[in-house]
Formats: sequence, structure tokens, C-alpha cells
Amino acid sequence: MSEEKVYLNSRREILFLYDIKMGNPNGDPDENRPRVLPDGTHYVTDVRLKRFVRDYFKSQGKHILVDNIEGKTTNLTGRVADYLAKNGKKKADGEDLVNIILDSFIDARLFGSSLAFKKQDEWAPKPIPKTLTGAAQFNHGEALHKCEEVDIHGTTTFASEEEKTQGTFTTYFALRYALIAFNGVANEHSAQLSRLTDDDYNDLLIALWNGVRSAANTRTKVGQVPRFLISIEYNPNSEFQFGNLIDYIKTISTNKKEENEWSSPADYKLDISKLIQRLNEYKSKIAKIRYEISADLILSDTSALSNWEKLNIDLEKNEA
Repeated sequence: MSEEKVYLNSRREILFLYDIKMGNPNGDPDENRPRVLPDGTHYVTDVRLKRFVRDYFKSQGKHILVDNIEGKTTNLTGRVADYLAKNGKKKADGEDLVNIILDSFIDARLFGSSLAFKKQDEWAPKPIPKTLTGAAQFNHGEALHKCEEVDIHGTTTFASEEEKTQGTFTTYFALRYALIAFNGVANEHSAQLSRLTDDDYNDLLIALWNGVRSAANTRTKVGQVPRFLISIEYNPNSEFQFGNLIDYIKTISTNKKEENEWSSPADYKLDISKLIQRLNEYKSKIAKIRYEISADLILSDTSALSNWEKLNIDLEKNEA
């Protein structure tokens, strides 16, 4: 008899920071320039962060719902039909179809999905419900300081059939350096519906940390490094969350460089004093705090780390 799964039973809150050097963290749809708000703040969409997570899951052999088929674009119906065929499952409908999706795809349990199926090969799925609300949600990420945009010009050269060279001019848009922060919340009530477990949540933390690093196999993301990850686990039945942990951290220059001249964590320290203060004020609601930190990131205050639990994501990866 299979063991009954236990779903997330308390709220979780995430603060995740990574940086990028001479790269484009999230190009806009027009010119593929780094995205920027009207006030000049550079940002990264939650869709981009979730793509890092999904790609990492896929690299680890986990099934993801938002995916292609052998490198080719497909719609939702095609993706699910392909999964069912490869795993010896019959085509389903209604609640049975949704059960299969939630049991099979970790990103559906985490992030949810609009189940907009289209008719394909005489199969017209009608899922119940038609929309899945994921337990884990993220706000858009923001750079914690002013960043310098750079345009990098170059050429590519290819040999033609006549063994002649043919040059093509290229332009690559990037940020000199950016430290980017994301807020996230995993809701225990939604977890009961999307069947998100503690193991799924732990896998999410690992995928956040390793996902931005794994994405460095492309030119625009080669300069990405995870820097700081905090997971706050609240007590069961505590209807509380801070909501915007980014509001409680800031960067402080450690030299005479202007913010847009920064090029590495050596140029600043991360002030988390207000975050520590807020966590202490509400410690009665918090069961535990876990974290991961890059050795190169300088914190204004490290005293709180002794009371937090180290995730040891990099250590576990090395031991594996």
C-alpha cells in the first residue's frame, strides 16, 4: 500500500538574490535590451525565473508541463499527449486528467497552469478544473542598485561555398553588473489543491540556486551566479507573511565607485539589518529559517546566520 503524501502544511517565504556580469538577465520583446522600469530600475520577470527552475528540473530528469517535444514547440495538448504515450498512460479527461497532470509534473504543482487544451488528433480534453493555481508565486525581480547598460558590437565570420569570408555585424545588449532580488511565497492552502509537498518545495530551493547557474551555458546568461537564498518557514496555522522581503535589504558601497560602476560583490555589502530586525519582531510566528550564501557576498551583519539552518546546496551537489 502506497504511503499517503503529506502536502505543505505551513506558509513559506523566499528571498532569492543572484547577480549577472556583462549579460542580459531578461531581454525585452522589442530589441532584446535589459528590461527597465520608468524610474530606471532594471527588472526580471517571474516568467524568466520560472524558466530557470523548469530547465533545471528537466536537466535532472524531472517531468515539466511547460516544455517542448524533442526541441520542437508544441501546445499543451501535444505536450500532455506525448507524455501519456511515452509513459503507457491512456488519454484521460475531467478530474482524472488533472490528477495525472498534478501527479506527473512538478512545475504544475509549484506554479499552476491555465489548462487551455485544444483539440488534437480527435482528442479534445475537458479538464476539471480548467485552471490550476500553483502554491508558489514570485513577484518580478528587481536590481538592488543602479546599473549601467552596455552595447557590445562585434562581427561573425562564415566561410562561403567559394571559400570566401562573409562578415555579419552583431549587437549584444547587456548590463555591466546587476544584483537582482526576487520575493516568493508558497501558500499552504493552495498546496493542498496543487498537491505541493515539502520535497517539492525543497526541490524548488535547489532549482532556484542551481538554475540561474545552469543557465550560464548561453552567452547572455554566462555571467550569472546565485548569491543569497533565504527560506522562512512559518508555524502551521499562522496566517502571516511579510510579502516584500526586498524592502528590508539594501546595498551599500564599499569603495568610491558609483553604483552603476560596480562590477562584482567586492564593490558593495548587503545590508540585512532591517530584515533581521523584522524577523526578530515576528519570531513567534516563525518555525525556522534556512539559507544559502555565496562565499563572495559580504553581509553587513552575519550574527543571525548562527541561528539559521544552512541549506548546503552546493555541498550536497559536490557530495553527490
